[in-house]
Amino acid sequence: MATITIKDFGPIKEVENLVINKVNVFMGPQSSGKSTIAKIISYCAWVEKEVATTQSLGEYNVNSNFRKKLEEFHRLNGYFGENTRILYESEVIKIEFKNNKCSVEWVDQYAYKLSKIAYIPSERNLITLPFIHKVDLANNNIRSFLFDWLTISPQYHKENQVKILDLPVAYYFKENMGTGENHIVSTDRNNKYDILLENASSGLQSLTPLIVALKYLTEWIYENEENVSFEKQKKRDGVISQLITELIFKELYPEENFSNKNNFSKKLKEFYKLSQSGNEQINELLNGKFKVIWDNIREIRYSQFIIEEPEQNLFPSTQRDLVYHLLNLVQGKDHRLTITTHSPYILYALNNCMMGYLVNAQIQESEKNNFLSEQSWINPESVSVWEIEDGALRNIQDEDKIISKNYFDQKMTELIDEYYQMLDYYKDEK
Repeated sequence: MATITIKDFGPIKEVENLVINKVNVFMGPQSSGKSTIAKIISYCAWVEKEVATTQSLGEYNVNSNFRKKLEEFHRLNGYFGENTRILYESEVIKIEFKNNKCSVEWVDQYAYKLSKIAYIPSERNLITLPFIHKVDLANNNIRSFLFDWLTISPQYHKENQVKILDLPVAYYFKENMGTGENHIVSTDRNNKYDILLENASSGLQSLTPLIVALKYLTEWIYENEENVSFEKQKKRDGVISQLITELIFKELYPEENFSNKNNFSKKLKEFYKLSQSGNEQINELLNGKFKVIWDNIREIRYSQFIIEEPEQNLFPSTQRDLVYHLLNLVQGKDHRLTITTHSPYILYALNNCMMGYLVNAQIQESEKNNFLSEQSWINPESVSVWEIEDGALRNIQDEDKIISKNYFDQKMTELIDEYYQMLDYYKDEK
């Protein structure tokens, strides 16, 4: 697992060695820093991917690209302070930003597994606006999601429409005079309709792009060949071939001093001649463990999705169903989910799924389908739930990792207490 440290960055005062789990939830008031942490996690994962697939550290070690790109892509201008520190460490790489400089170094440059990283912003319903694809947007996460959507949506026509949770509606894309239309169609036999997504309810406008994007990220890209340009694939394959060649070379000549560039270059030329002659030892290495490295870097192995406020515009029961859906999706592969939320219903639904895992063995098989969450039960050890207060994080899980006392409970108590205080006066009036 990767860890991240953030200090003196916008509303975040200090987050120390946060372990990035399979499922990560950040909750708290507006402007408390939930999305700030999620954005930095997303960005560092993206830098790791770029560095690992290009096998080049130079871009981030030499200039100020790390800060510039983070500020631009996630709209974080003004968040960096004099003492800002960001430290991201994984089994592949170490990224550290401090004293207004970035350093990147390998932990294990051969350990990376290619992932699809998607930041799904709270402004996702912008994709429903007519001709949004013609709007000149800044190079930020909204624009990135829009561009992703222009790739994702055409994969789902009327013949393979996407069901939206358990709601009586589905989504499909329709070509129309060189552009595309996003449609919502009723699946209720007694109430048939077909409308543009832009004319649907605010809840569907927020929920539909999220559900469709997640289907693409967890199904389509693993069942179909990703649309990668020839130039990009050629460059990626060249990097991977060089990487594997160097690995085999080091395997064959473990005693060589690779700090001596002339010696390295001479031996490498000799090795290339051997590889072209069909040397059996080299072929054996190629067909063995190094094939795994090729597969890990050339083919997408898992998805990382970061979602801002999944509950946006949704009724409580739909929020519950969405959480169940999200957790069901991450069960396969090594997918990673990070969400920010203001909703207690998100926590309640998440708690159900963790409790279901804990009591699974005590429930009769015939009774399990009585629980809506059954297909989404998840090991609480795979889930981290954090509350942000005064720029710092507090884990709100008990010893069994079930969600315990939290900010939402406190505010609900305050709300109810005020009602009961006034109720005393109401009785006096009677």
